[in-house]
Amino acid sequence: MVIAEPVDTQLVILEPNGRLTAETVDEFNLTVSKWVRRGWHDLILDLGFVTYLDSAGIGALAQLHLSSQRRGSRAVFVNVAGKTRELLRVTKLLTVFEVYDSTGEAERSFARARHSITC
Repeated sequence: MVIAEPVDTQLVILEPNGRLTAETVDEFNLTVSKWVRRGWHDLILDLGFVTYLDSAGIGALAQLHLSSQRRGSRAVFVNVAGKTRELLRVTKLLTVFEVYDSTGEAERSFARARHSITC
């Protein structure tokens, strides 16, 4: 299950809960697609409630990152800890993904980026 919390008209926080695996990745992708189609292009993924991540889950996160870049938007990750962090470190994705310690820190990064565009 993925819980979503809109922050503003462009930014939404998505919180996948439980396992992000071959069995659950389709639901995850459908939820992400639904929010993007509705106009929320900037995404914060809170991975703090992910209890297990397999190669399909890692692939879904990588695909989300790439598709966001192609749209000219951003997908950032927060609360990446424990085994999830270790998997992303081993796969070198920690060097590719934007990772923040908290949703507040991630939200501020979006605000700074928007501010620099308007100035």
